[in-house]
Amino acid sequence: MAFINLNKNIPKYICFVCSEEYLDYEEMKKHIIESHDLGRDYVLCPLKRCSCPVRDIRSHFKAKHPQEILPKCEQYKATVWRDVCKKTNKVKVKKKFKEGHYISKKNNNEKYFYRSGLELEFYVVLEKMPEVLKYKPEPFQIEYFFEGFTHNYIPDILVEYVNGKRELWEIKPKHQINLPKNQAKWSYANNYCKNRNIEFIVYTENGLKELKRKFNHL
Repeated sequence: MAFINLNKNIPKYICFVCSEEYLDYEEMKKHIIESHDLGRDYVLCPLKRCSCPVRDIRSHFKAKHPQEILPKCEQYKATVWRDVCKKTNKVKVKKKFKEGHYISKKNNNEKYFYRSGLELEFYVVLEKMPEVLKYKPEPFQIEYFFEGFTHNYIPDILVEYVNGKRELWEIKPKHQINLPKNQAKWSYANNYCKNRNIEFIVYTENGLKELKRKFNHL
């Protein structure tokens, strides 16, 4: 969280994800939780009396809860964190993974954007699987409800097989599997898919290994 005092009587809070400005901290907190992605853009302070959205729990504890013992967390840092430059008011993005574009021969040489090396590896595997007819990243959005707010969730890949079967894949690092917001997303996605004859699957690094093992065996 960045705090800038442009007027001594009117404090202004700036979202560290998108640089939106707020006069009230609770409004900014609500904005971050409702608009941004838990795990990727922010993590929550594990103290229930705080529950502040932050980018780094350890740094937050040192600054705000120095007398508290840091509890064990599923994730201590946001996967992507951003800083608001005080001089330009622009957001500087710091990534912990690679991004880029992948050209899919199986999909008429369409260029697909990937946000991590893990996503890229799944694209490569899908290209090599003979039973896969085609696939589409971020095919649609699903509305879900979490902690009093309505959000939109965009799954990673819709896979269509030669035999007509369809699967909706979500790709996540295994350390993000148990995050409550992710569990809420996937519960709604599972119900969405059941009503449309689609199987919903969450893949981690372990799932990738299984797919590679199956492909190599074939």
